[in-house]
Amino acid sequence: MEIFAVHFEDEPTKQSVRDEYQQDHHDYLQQCAARIVNAGVLHRDGGGSPIGGFWLVRGSSELDVRELIEADPLFAHGLRRTVRVWRFVSSLVGDDSTDIYATL
Repeated sequence: MEIFAVHFEDEPTKQSVRDEYQQDHHDYLQQCAARIVNAGVLHRDGGGSPIGGFWLVRGSSELDVRELIEADPLFAHGLRRTVRVWRFVSSLVGDDSTDIYATL
């Protein structure tokens, strides 16, 4: 499996979706923990309301990753304005010169 970087931009008029489905979203992330290497919320410098999110995901293809994204309650209920998916190649390597994400 490869690692993919996923950038979400939220729809500003749908912040109530985050409030309403936050626990379902967290439950989904836990359910997918074997594939989601890391996930977090993005804020503008200085804080304020979230503007989006970022995930590092294990997947066999972009389509595979998009299917995982589309099952997330925040996506399913319309919070995400845009979703960008890129194949991620780490510049960091472990002591044995392997990709550090291969062991996470």
